Amino acid sequence: MTESSAAVPSRFILENLSVAWAMASGGLRSVLPLPKKGTLDTTPLDLTMKAPSPALLAAYDRWSGMDTARFGETLAPHFAAARMAMGTISRLTARAPYPLLSVLNQGVSLRINTPLPRTGPFQLHGELLDASDDGYRARIHSRISIGPKDDPQAMIIDAYAAVMIKSRPKGSQEKAPAERDFATIGQWQAGAKEGVTFFKLTGDFNPIHTLPAMARRTRFKGCIMHGYGCFAQVFETIRNQGHDIAEIDVRFIRPLPLPSPGLSIQMTRTQDDAGRHGVRLIDDSGNVYQAGDVRLRDVRQGSEA
Repeated sequence: MTESSAAVPSRFILENLSVAWAMASGGLRSVLPLPKKGTLDTTPLDLTMKAPSPALLAAYDRWSGMDTARFGETLAPHFAAARMAMGTISRLTARAPYPLLSVLNQGVSLRINTPLPRTGPFQLHGELLDASDDGYRARIHSRISIGPKDDPQAMIIDAYAAVMIKSRPKGSQEKAPAERDFATIGQWQAGAKEGVTFFKLTGDFNPIHTLPAMARRTRFKGCIMHGYGCFAQVFETIRNQGHDIAEIDVRFIRPLPLPSPGLSIQMTRTQDDAGRHGVRLIDDSGNVYQAGDVRLRDVRQGSEA
C-alpha cells in the first residue's frame, strides 16, 4: 500500500524546489518566441548534484514499495529518473521548438550498469537527442547519464516526451501488439491525491497532476497520475518477485485518472527472442496504461535472466 499524501511531510517540497523551478521555467518558455526549426540547441548539460536527504529517500522508498532489506543500501533507479534527473530533462525538453505547456511524458528507458549509492555527490550529463514531429505529434528524446564521480555512467536514462499538435485522422491508430502470456504479479490503486504525494516526493509539479480545479479544464477532465509515479510502482513490483532489473523500457500509453480504478501489474511468464519479458499496467476493463519490456538480473545468482 502506498503512503498517503498526508503522511508525506510538506517540508519535502522545499528540498525539491530546484526540480519544480526547472519544470516551471520550461513551461514559461512556451510564452516566449520559439526558435526556428534547424536552430535546436544540442549543447550537453553537465552538473554535480548532492544526495537527497535520508528522510526524503526513506519516504520515497516507502511510497514506492521498495524492499529495503534487499535494496536499501542503493538509490531506487526510478527515483534517480523521476527526481534527480528531472530538472535536467526539463531543461533539455525546454529547448524543443514546441508549446511546452502541453508537453506530456511518454515513456522512459533505464539501463542500470551499476547500482547507485545513496550518498553523493552525483555527476549528471544530459543531451537532447531528438525534437521532431510528423505533423500530428512532436517527439522529444533526452538522454541522461548519472553516477558518482568514479562511475559517471552508472545509469543511463532515456526520457521521452510528446506534444500534441493536432489530432490524427480516424483509423490511423497503431496496430495492437500481439497477445503474450501475461500473468499478474501485483496490484495497485492510486488515490485521489496520489499526484500531490508524488509532487512532494520528487518536485514534479504540474497542475494536471495536482490541482483538480485546473485539471478539470483540460482534455482529461480531472487530475491524472504522473507517468513516472506509475512506472515506480511497476518497477518495484517486478523487483519484489525476487529479481533485479538490468534494463527496462516502458511507454506511457494512456493517462491514469485520479482516483484510479483497480490496477494489475503484469509480466510475461516467458521471454521474447531478445531475452526480455513483457510488462504492463492494466485495469479490469482491459485498458493498458503502461507497457514495455524488461531484462532481468536474478538477485540471488547475480546473473541476467
